[in-house]
Amino acid sequence: MIEKMRSLADRKRGRDEAIVDFRHGFINRREFLRRATVAGVSAGFAMRMADAIAAPDRVERPSRWHKQAEATVTFIKGPHHPDDQKFWDQLKIDFEAANPGIALNPTFFKWQTMDAELTAGYASTPPDVVYLVDLVLSKFINASQVADITAWTDGSDYATDKAGIAPFTWDVTRFDGKQYGVGALGAAFGIFYNQDLLSAAGVTEFPKTRDALVEAAKATTKDGVWGFQFRDRFPDYAHWDWLPYVHDDDGDIMTADLTAQNLSPAGAAATQYLADMKLVHKVSPEAGAYDWNTQKALFEAGKIAILHDEFPQATVWEVDKPLPFALGVTQAPASSDGGKQTTMGNFGYATISEKSENKDAAWEFVKWWTSADVINPYAANIGLQGVRTDSTPPYASKLLQQVQAEFVPAVQGVQIDEDYYQMLTNLWPEVEKAYRGEQTGEEAMTRAGEAITALIDPA
Repeated sequence: MIEKMRSLADRKRGRDEAIVDFRHGFINRREFLRRATVAGVSAGFAMRMADAIAAPDRVERPSRWHKQAEATVTFIKGPHHPDDQKFWDQLKIDFEAANPGIALNPTFFKWQTMDAELTAGYASTPPDVVYLVDLVLSKFINASQVADITAWTDGSDYATDKAGIAPFTWDVTRFDGKQYGVGALGAAFGIFYNQDLLSAAGVTEFPKTRDALVEAAKATTKDGVWGFQFRDRFPDYAHWDWLPYVHDDDGDIMTADLTAQNLSPAGAAATQYLADMKLVHKVSPEAGAYDWNTQKALFEAGKIAILHDEFPQATVWEVDKPLPFALGVTQAPASSDGGKQTTMGNFGYATISEKSENKDAAWEFVKWWTSADVINPYAANIGLQGVRTDSTPPYASKLLQQVQAEFVPAVQGVQIDEDYYQMLTNLWPEVEKAYRGEQTGEEAMTRAGEAITALIDPA
């Protein structure tokens, strides 16, 4: 931080009171002059002696942040780990030590209310740096809420670091030839399973097909244990557990060219399959019975055998608070032998708000946080995947090492459209009705398709 400029009187008083070494007895300058003149030294010569041995006056050094003295960069993201606040307490210390003159203020939004919180924040005084996931990235870019950072990302001084980040992330954040974000982290989603419960039920290998999964779930649904569970509530991001089955059947929210819906009829079989797990096979709790945190707690307690969740949870269950049973990870099963298996994933990007008054300082933070030396250890701590091609996070979790090696290379991301999140919002009530038995999967996808079509830009 730059010290406030002192007046001439202040500087003179400082000189007079400066501490000097007089035969290793420290005294101030005024007393030194008095003793020197008493000893017969001329006043002028005594002053020169005092100047020579006095503690030097503070010299103001020019700072690259002189124009933004005491700049504060506020950063917001969703929590990725129960101890994320502690991790950011340390990251704040590390960043400020590496960047004198810039203070970091890390904050968090709730994942369940991400869209609403960010929308409100951008409408008033947004944080300088916002972690935007690909679900909502284009929405806020198209609303002119995100700053163009092309001048920095294309700078020659950033070329080496830029080359170390996966090319697809630069494609995702490029709109109309301008760059709006830097790839930071990725999360993949799939299945965790309790190997002890499966083994006790005679299931020695995790099922590769949907029919085999039904049988394994039936075998483990007993004695107060549910054989299978997945997220079914929209606030819990239930679409991540539904989409793998839709993708395995070559369905998606929209067609590849983003000009038409691609759920009706492509998503009908997948939706019906998951609904039947609850309604026909009765190996899964009824829709809405448990929220995300509750079903995780049930899995931890050995009350769910097979659970859809996010792979970052492996760090908690394998490293931080190891579960009392053997744990495995896998993909959603294929519709038939040899069929496609999809791992869904989404990615987060460090962006700068258009309204930020500290864009230069904000860029220094973005550049620092997404560098290999910083983002990789952080990713390993929270259990997320990295997006750098020049290095990988040093995972302590063997399961995450497996995810990174086997599932991440072929991860399927979301479609980039400014209305994508709204499409999910509008179609999900139809999926929930199917899960509750109020309509078939086919009927749900017909209505979901209509909801998507209504939001597709005819241009």
